[in-house]
Amino acid sequence: MKRTTSEILEGLKSKDDNVFIYLAKTYSAMIIGHVRKNSGTEEEGREIVQLTLMRLWIAVRDGRYKEEGMLNRYIFQLAANIWKEELRRKKRKPTETLNRTAYAIMDESEDALARAVVKNERLEAIHQALENMGEPCKQIIKWFHLEQVGLKEISERLDYNYNALRKRIHDCRNKLKVQTHALLNYTDKH
Repeated sequence: MKRTTSEILEGLKSKDDNVFIYLAKTYSAMIIGHVRKNSGTEEEGREIVQLTLMRLWIAVRDGRYKEEGMLNRYIFQLAANIWKEELRRKKRKPTETLNRTAYAIMDESEDALARAVVKNERLEAIHQALENMGEPCKQIIKWFHLEQVGLKEISERLDYNYNALRKRIHDCRNKLKVQTHALLNYTDKH
């Protein structure tokens, strides 16, 4: 049975279970669909439905929701904002995990520590080889790989033909690779 907005608002204020059930039945498909379209699962969608209804109840209870004939839009916007918050929270969480993993290397075996040292030596060799490279290779690699400047912009900065620049960057990478290997082999022998 369809309810009017005023019936819904009165039901929320009086904590009428039937109104919460009605809202869940009416808006679940829309909210879950939005969550699924935006990298979420069905289960996450159901959680967002519950959070949305709770926040709607709080907004009505505290007088923050003003009836302007747009309850549907308000509920959808509330759900969308809650899901955005959840996505931001999920994005931050892996970073925290990575930081803990980085510090955990001290607790790992000597083999893992040795791999980390080798990786660091390679990075230092790449950096040193890049510093020893002549221009324009040094600048091209820095712009393209470190500053992530597009090839088109680099070709304009250096007044290069775009296709010639593509070949040039390939040659510069190979030159960097050869110099890096030479440095690593020199380090291994001494």
